[in-house]
Amino acid sequence: MKIKTFGIFFLFFVTLGLFAQQSKVETLQSFLGGALTLDSETINQNEPIASVVELAQKNAAKSIELSKENMESSLAEARNYKTCIIAAGKYTIVKITDHNDCTQSNAWATCMPQGVGYIQKSGELNSKEGYINNIIGIPDTQKRTLFLFKD
Repeated sequence: MKIKTFGIFFLFFVTLGLFAQQSKVETLQSFLGGALTLDSETINQNEPIASVVELAQKNAAKSIELSKENMESSLAEARNYKTCIIAAGKYTIVKITDHNDCTQSNAWATCMPQGVGYIQKSGELNSKEGYINNIIGIPDTQKRTLFLFKD
């Protein structure tokens, strides 16, 4: 009887885990709006944002490593692309949603546009929205990359 009970609990938790993993893929696919195609096999379920960054590096029309010195010119160039995604490390991803609505950032020395994104914390994807400087943080040693997509 104990083995059956254990088996049922085991299957329940495996199924629950698979459901949660699938929802991360669906969430990120919706977020990307067709710029990249994701599926359960191409996404590391423990670090889905890192997997998106790897795919973006291979498929973006252009990528720019961001710094305080090039942020203004990078955002100006981003206006020429349909989808603009910024990855900050392995756990934060942001999509620019409105280039015209921006707020001046002293840390980045430019006007930072509106965006939506996700921060992965404790295995969960936490939704964030607002001016992108509040999502990607201040310039420091963390790598931040802007990925630009035509379609």
